[in-house]
Amino acid sequence: MVRMSNNVSIGERLIELRERAREKMEAAMKAGQMDEVIKYARIIKEADDAAQVGKLAVDRISAQLMPNQERPNHEVDSYLERPITSPDQLSRKARGKAARDRYLRELNAKGVHLTRLKGRTFQTSSGRRVGVAYASEIHANKWWMGLPDEQYEVVVLLCETNSGEALDFVLPPEFVSRVWAHLTKSNKQREWHVARSGPNYELEPSKNMGQINTYLSNLDPLR
Repeated sequence: MVRMSNNVSIGERLIELRERAREKMEAAMKAGQMDEVIKYARIIKEADDAAQVGKLAVDRISAQLMPNQERPNHEVDSYLERPITSPDQLSRKARGKAARDRYLRELNAKGVHLTRLKGRTFQTSSGRRVGVAYASEIHANKWWMGLPDEQYEVVVLLCETNSGEALDFVLPPEFVSRVWAHLTKSNKQREWHVARSGPNYELEPSKNMGQINTYLSNLDPLR
């Protein structure tokens, strides 16, 4: 095993750093510091990617050295088996893609068709540009999501609750254009923060943005 100068293996150090980043991300979540949340989430992803690269290298080398033997356990494997932040053990990106794909299927069943242009950007049959953002309920009654800083006529906010309910707020062009300048811009993205207070859902900061209850499952802008 390759070891670092302080007698700690690279794998052990990777686990330690990832855990530290996870703790800092959770603290930032509780403090509402979304820029810090994004920063530490990226560090966690970088650690996970590094572990995956290490695992692939081990598999490849083991297959060459011991082609007819079961490869030995490796700490990279145990690292990859560690629980990630998501309760359903999927990355945020994977969960978002799955939620968008499911939403598209549901729309198709209702006679509403969106064409994917790229990533989170779609187009309606009438030619409107649509951004579809997704977030799970990391904190009770709170959702954070981002979209590339591009021009959208319609924005769909997919909010998944802790109970598994999927809420789709379809924001029409007049609403999107009104709140766009009030959205936080970070790392070439526009941030959308949704908060629930009792029966009401609103964008934060609420000044000049307001409630979005009336846009729940509002499919007209998508036709």
